[in-house]
Amino acid sequence: MTAAEATLAQALDEAAGQLTGAGISADAARADTRLLAAHACQVAPGDLDSCLAGPVPPRFWHYVRRRLTREPAERIVGHAYFMGHRFDLAPGVFVPKPETEEITRDAIARLEALVRRGTPAPLVVDLCAGPGTMAVTLARHVPAARVHGIELSQAAARAARRNARGTGARIVQGDARDAFPELTGTADLVVTNPPYIPIGLRTSAPEVLEHDPPLALWAGEEGLGMIRAMERTAARLLAPGGVLLLEHGSYQLATVPALFRATGRWSHASSRPTCNDGCLTAVRNHAPAPPA
Repeated sequence: MTAAEATLAQALDEAAGQLTGAGISADAARADTRLLAAHACQVAPGDLDSCLAGPVPPRFWHYVRRRLTREPAERIVGHAYFMGHRFDLAPGVFVPKPETEEITRDAIARLEALVRRGTPAPLVVDLCAGPGTMAVTLARHVPAARVHGIELSQAAARAARRNARGTGARIVQGDARDAFPELTGTADLVVTNPPYIPIGLRTSAPEVLEHDPPLALWAGEEGLGMIRAMERTAARLLAPGGVLLLEHGSYQLATVPALFRATGRWSHASSRPTCNDGCLTAVRNHAPAPPA
């Protein structure tokens, strides 16, 4: 059978094999080929099965060749899917990662529990919001929540505001280190995926190191610069007993909780591994919030 005679289903199998041979995991290769094929067919990935028996769209193999250079599939198509929803991207905007889904699901469960226990409109803040991945998803899944997000990058903040349309999430452009002074001491939950890669560390995939914006990745020699800043900001924003969920590196499972415990501002701080990295859960103690 010639390439011209192949069905899209056969092309997907062939493309996934090529991507796996280029060092991309089998699961990621399958997901990426479906995303690229859906874009070439001008359908959502969930609707791709209706196209599988048909011909291969002309642009599909062009997209696959780009992906073989380790350009992320999401950058090729200009959008990403996170927990079933589409997020528009732009040049210089961080691509949502699967490990962030674990943190987001934890946050949703905590917000839903607050509503059940009698907090009718829990307040959540997303620091370093990127394209709005967590903030927008929380607003979609817990409509009762008051969701605020802040992002330093102008391009990412613009993308986040577009992604937030119709959800009620409020996204602003600004520095997370002085975020929302008007909310000091009132937040029930803070979530953040700050930069946490130490300068020079090359353990991340080429898709991250070569294509994600440096502003979203690098955080000093130890990778703790922005984590320290987020500790201070979250401590200021949270009400006593409020919770922080912070994404960090798998190599920081011991150092990040120790950093938090040393400040005296947290009654609990512990980290767990996620599918690729780590997540800190910290509970604000009942000491007065530090000055803004």
